This record gives sequence, structure tokens and C-alpha cells, in this order.
Amino acid sequence: MILFCFISIVMKISLLKEVLIIGSIRKTKSGKYEAFIYIGKDPATGKRKRASKTFKLKKEAKDWIAKKSQEKRMGISINTDYIVKEYLLKWLQDYAEPNLSPTTYDGYQIIVKKHLIPALGAIQLDELQPIHIQSYQSHKLKTGRKDGKKGGLSKKTLLQHHRVLSKALKQAVLWQLLSYNPASAVKAPTPEKPKINAMTLEEVYKILEIAKGSWMYYVIYVAVNTGMRRGEILGLRWQDINFNNKFISVRQTIVKANNEIIFKEPKIKSSKRTIRIDNEDIDKLNEVKEKQKDYESIFGPDYNKHNLISCYEDGSPPFPDTVTKRFTSLAKKVNLDNYRFHDLRHTHASLMLESGTQMKVIQERLGHSNITTTMDTSAHLQPNIQKEAVSKFKKHIKRK
Repeated sequence: MILFCFISIVMKISLLKEVLIIGSIRKTKSGKYEAFIYIGKDPATGKRKRASKTFKLKKEAKDWIAKKSQEKRMGISINTDYIVKEYLLKWLQDYAEPNLSPTTYDGYQIIVKKHLIPALGAIQLDELQPIHIQSYQSHKLKTGRKDGKKGGLSKKTLLQHHRVLSKALKQAVLWQLLSYNPASAVKAPTPEKPKINAMTLEEVYKILEIAKGSWMYYVIYVAVNTGMRRGEILGLRWQDINFNNKFISVRQTIVKANNEIIFKEPKIKSSKRTIRIDNEDIDKLNEVKEKQKDYESIFGPDYNKHNLISCYEDGSPPFPDTVTKRFTSLAKKVNLDNYRFHDLRHTHASLMLESGTQMKVIQERLGHSNITTTMDTSAHLQPNIQKEAVSKFKKHIKRK
């Protein structure tokens, strides 16, 4: 019993000593209490570094020092120098830029600098609480737009914000700057499923007719007839077309990052695929090839030899956003402005279904990683298919 008491006293003294070693408290002239924490040596100068925080009550100052002492014993770095702004910028520089693709980094940088930092940047990193993040999300849903328009951000956009912040704070835990990730205690926004539209065959002919004579005609034609994504169509090169065996190999895509066009391989394995085409498609592609030969002779050495199928007269590639804007402009002229360019991909799937194509074939053409995605999309596109299937089933089992 005596031995136990002695050990207990020693442990308490040791603990108190540890607290005193890393921290101290002094009363300021204003009557508040300033707590100091020693956080190690500056690697550049070798001098001791310390951080401080002021409290109204002495007990609050003691509790803060005790908390930081415990974190130190747990192996968590004590660095209160960072505010959220400084940390997020460091995370972008030291983690995001070296480890992410240029397009992903570009998107993260916009979210961090235009949204997260203005709203949360002044908070001390170790004082960021779930309630701060929850308030951020609620505010952004109401008034979060930065493009001059009124209104809040969509839940889909805000979900991206939540993921970026959570990823950054998770790294702060791994870097031992935080004991836990406060974003993990906040429910991420749940986006509504986007409405899936598909053009009818008559509407397809309308949009193609209005686009005749421009390079957009061939972009739209390829989208409707292959189901390829926007970036895949823009990244398509002549060497990706097998004219003899009539198929397209999807090997490259175009993305925009830092206001520049970047050529890259599709990041999803299933997106690297071959798509069968027919004689009509070959004829359309040959039309493009002949026009490009004429333009190449006109521009001479100034012609941009990216070897792309979809390009301007000088051979330079259009930005993906330009394609979207051009399509929207064309669609408005024929009262089809309820469709997006991406809906041409859905249109291809819909027309393939109407023709009786098997779901597995459609999955392979679209480059979906699993057939469930294709089936979910198809269910929205063709609500009458089940009705027809039931009708056929009843006829089959009906007694004669």
C-alpha cells in the first residue's frame, strides 16, 4: 500500500514536471492569462520555439497546457503556429501539387483559395471544430457562388469542398499537427441524382443540321455515334482510327488545367477501349481528313500538327469548355437548349437500346467500369422498355 502511494506520487510529480517543462503561464496587464508552450527547436537557428495563447481564466490556460502535454506524450506535434489558411497553402504546395494530376490540383486550388480560406482561413488549425465546418456548408448552400450570380452552391459542388477539406485535415493528422480530423464528424452533403436526358432521333438530326459546315458538326456526330466523352473526342488522333478494320481506339483525352490544354491517358482502365464504327463513320472521318489537308497547305509551317481529328482550321485543339458553349449555342437555335453536350453520350446509349443492343456491349462502348452504372443510366433513358418487356412476357405465357 505504501509502495503504491509512493509510485502514484512520483507519477504525479513527473506528470506535473512534464507540463511545467513545455509550458508556463503569466498574468498580463489586462488581467488575462497568457499560456506559453515550448514546441522544440527551430531547425534553422537551433533556438527554442514557443507558441502562446491568451485566456480569460487561469484554469483555461492550465487546461490548454495540459491538453498540449498529453498530445506530446501521444506523439502529436505541438505546433500552434498554423492558422487554417497557412496550413491549407502548405498542404497544396507540399502534398497536393506533387501527388495529384494537374487538373485535380487545379480544382483543389480553386476550392481552397476561393472558398475555404476566405471562410475558415483565420481560425487556428488546432481550434478548427466540426461546428465551423457545418456552418461553412450551411452558409455556402445559401450564398456560396463566386461568379457574381445570386444563390448558393449545389450539394454536388459542396460535396467536393467537403472532400478537399477532409483530405487536407486527414493529412494534418498524419503530419501530427492534429489529433483528429474535425471534418470526419460532419456529414457530407448528399447531392441529388442528376437528371439524365437523351435526344430522340429527330432531335439528333436537328442539331446535326444546324451544325453543318462547322467543326462542331463532326464533334457532335462522333459523340452521338460512339458515346465517347467530350475530352476523349477532343483527344482523338488520326493514328487512333483503324480505317481497314473500322474501329476507334480511345487512348488519349484532353483536359484543361491552369488555363492550358493538357493531353493525358484516360485514368480509368475501362476508358481505354476500342469502339466499332461502320462505313458511314469512315466516310465522315475521311471528309474531315480531306478538309484538314487543305487547311494544312494554307497554313503551311504555322499549322499545329497535333494530328487531332477535332480541331480548328490551324490544327490547334479547342478547349473542352468551348465545345460545351458552342453546343449550347447551337441547341438554342433549334429549341433544344434543355440538353447538355454530355447528353449526347446518353443519346448514344438510348439509341443503342432502342436498336436491341445488349447491355454488355453498351457498357463496353461507353467505357463504364461496371455494368451497374450502364443499367442505372439505361433505366432512366428508356422507361418504356420494361413496359414492352412485360407485354412480351405476358404474350409468351398466355394460354393458347
